[in-house]
Amino acid sequence: MKLIIRYLYKEFFTFFFISLITFLVIYMAVDFFGKIDNFLEANVPLKVALSYFLYKIPLSIQQLIPVSVLISVMLMLGIMNKHNEILAMRNCGRSLFNISSPIIAISMLTGIGCFFLSESIVPITSAMANNIWNVQVEKSDPQGAYKLSHLWYRGRGSIYQIRAYDSRRHVIEGFSVFFLDKDFKLTKRIDARKATWMNDRWYLNDGLIQKMEPDGSRKSVRFTNHTIQLPESPQNFKDPMKAPEEMSFWELRQYTRKIREEGYDSTRCQVDLYIKIAFPFICPILTLVGIPLALRRKKGGIPLSITIGIGLSFLYLLTFGLSRSLAISGALPPLLGAWITNLLFSLFGVCLMLVEEI
Repeated sequence: MKLIIRYLYKEFFTFFFISLITFLVIYMAVDFFGKIDNFLEANVPLKVALSYFLYKIPLSIQQLIPVSVLISVMLMLGIMNKHNEILAMRNCGRSLFNISSPIIAISMLTGIGCFFLSESIVPITSAMANNIWNVQVEKSDPQGAYKLSHLWYRGRGSIYQIRAYDSRRHVIEGFSVFFLDKDFKLTKRIDARKATWMNDRWYLNDGLIQKMEPDGSRKSVRFTNHTIQLPESPQNFKDPMKAPEEMSFWELRQYTRKIREEGYDSTRCQVDLYIKIAFPFICPILTLVGIPLALRRKKGGIPLSITIGIGLSFLYLLTFGLSRSLAISGALPPLLGAWITNLLFSLFGVCLMLVEEI
C-alpha cells in the first residue's frame, strides 16, 4: 500500500473513532437522563436500568456511524487543506478523484461493517433492550397481550375467525375455520365452541363440520369432540410484531412475505426491508458530498467542519425520514422511497466533485 494511502487511512480512523465515541457518549447521556425517571417511577433495579442502556449501545453505534464517517472526512480533509497538503498532492499530479478514491473505499467498507453490525449484534441487543422497557417499565406481558378477541387470520388455504383467545392456556372460545380452494371458493367450514391446542393438534368441542359438495349441496356433521391437525399453531396467533431493528434482513424479508401471503398490507415492512440495504450506503454517499465541501475552504477549522458535518447529516436524515413516510403512505413505491435520498445526495456529491475538479 502506498504511503499516502496509509496516511489517509490513519487520519481517517483517528478522527472516526474520536467522533464516534464523542457522539456516542453525548447520545447515551441524553437518552439516560431522558428515561431514567421512567425507570425510577417503575421501581426498576439500577442493575436492570443500566443493562437497558448497555443493550442500546450497538444500535446507537449503528445509527451514529454515518455521521461519524462524514465528520471524520470533513475534519481530515479540512485540516490537510489548511496545511496545504491537498495542494501538494495535486501539484504532484494527483487528481481530486485519485485523492478521494481511497477515502470513498474505506467509507464503503465502514458501511458494510455497519450492515453486518445491524445483522448480527443489533437484533439481539435491541430485542433485550425493548423487552426490559416493555416488561419492566411499561409492565406489559412479555408475550404480548394474552387475551385477544375478535381475530381474523389468513392461513395456508384457510381463514380463521376467533372470538376470544387465551395465549397462556392455548384455548380459543368461538373457533371457525374456512377452507378455500385455489379460486378462493369455500370448500369446507368447521365451527367449534371451544378449541384447545395439545400435542401439536387442535382438540375441538361442540361444533359443526360443513363440507361443500361439487353439486353445490352442503353436507353437515355435528360433533361433541373432534381432533384436527392444521398447519397453523397458537404461535401464529400470538406472535407480536417485532421492531425492524430486532430483525435481520432475512427475518424481515420472511416476515414481509408471510403477512403479504396472509392478505395484510405489507407496505411498511417492505419499506423497512429496503431501508436495511439502503442505510449502509449513507457512509460512502455522505463521504462523496463531504469531500468537495471540505476542500472548498481553508478557514473555520474544526468547529466549522463539525457544524457542516452535523448539518449535512441532519439534512440527509430529514430527507430520508420524509421519503420513508411518503413510501409508507403509498405516495412512493417502497423501493423508491428507501433509495431516493441516496440517489439525490449521490447526484449532488458527483456534481460537487466535478465542479471542484474543474
